[in-house]
Amino acid sequence: MDNNTRGCIAEYSFGVECLKRGIIVSFPILDSCVYDCIADTGKNIYRIQIKSTGKKMEKNRSTIQANWHVIYSEQDVDYFAVWVDLYKGFFIFKNIGQQSIRLNLDNDNSKYFNNFAFE
Repeated sequence: MDNNTRGCIAEYSFGVECLKRGIIVSFPILDSCVYDCIADTGKNIYRIQIKSTGKKMEKNRSTIQANWHVIYSEQDVDYFAVWVDLYKGFFIFKNIGQQSIRLNLDNDNSKYFNNFAFE
């Protein structure tokens, strides 16, 4: 599967998962929008940048490295939602200007796994 297809699947999968949890999702019509969707929890509205990775666990590593080429400002993107094929789920975490994150179900970032509460 190419990266564009994987990204599209991740975006729509995120929308479906939000809807299952009562979160309203809106996708911008403009493809060049900084964020991929807006999540409306009923209490707050968040701008979400959705990423995905099909990476496997690297030799001698216990995490999956997810990275992107752009620094997204905190004014443009509130949260990242990163789909990890290996875990079949999203890691959802606040944007603090990072360009990468190491993800695992057994490290500090495990608290972000399927964190649709946006905490």
